[in-house]
Amino acid sequence: MSITEQMNKVIEKYGIEKPEQIIYGTNIPMPNAVLPTPWKTYIRFDGTQNYFFYFDEEGFSIFTTDGEAAATIPWSAVIDFKVSHIAIIGKITVKTAENTYKFQTNRFVVGCPWIKPNTKLLESNNYFYKK
Repeated sequence: MSITEQMNKVIEKYGIEKPEQIIYGTNIPMPNAVLPTPWKTYIRFDGTQNYFFYFDEEGFSIFTTDGEAAATIPWSAVIDFKVSHIAIIGKITVKTAENTYKFQTNRFVVGCPWIKPNTKLLESNNYFYKK
């Protein structure tokens, strides 16, 4: 199933009314093992999970691409919110009183022309973050 088909499934399941406020990305995998050898250093990472991120005036929602899990962080619970971009990769850091969440976003994915305009819309609205 393509990313666009997965997104449409999430939109339908959760009743998202503004699909132009969705972007695609992943968690940032953390290294869990390092094995240096004389020729090469091998690094093993925790698993990468793909997500759809939805931003609106109420908060920040995260949906697994299969649509089976979702979580919402209201803006009132957010202590710090940062977005940075390097070329086609972006990083989002969301800090709450309990946790810090880090994600990587893609500004371009082959076969998904909706990602670039959605990202531009969210950037122009500061991702609806008002603090």
